[in-house]
Amino acid sequence: MEPIYIPVVVALIGGPVMWFLSRFDKRNTEQHDRNMHVLDKLDIKVDQMNWKIDKIDGKVDRIDSRVTSIENTKALPELKVTKPRSKRSV
Repeated sequence: MEPIYIPVVVALIGGPVMWFLSRFDKRNTEQHDRNMHVLDKLDIKVDQMNWKIDKIDGKVDRIDSRVTSIENTKALPELKVTKPRSKRSV
């Protein structure tokens, strides 16, 4: 037999055998299916959290720009810092 025919013969025999074995292989298929559902739900929740973070980031940017504009328009008065009175024990 010539060397070029060996891979063809192996493929012709091995292909159907592997297909037959894979049809009866039921290892962890249900567990993998449940894990895929959990991962899909997790992906949706992560996308929702990203949307919420983006929304909050936009609000923070708007407030930051307002504070900057207020600081630029007028000087804030200096506040006197006082030390809080200590409580005496009875």
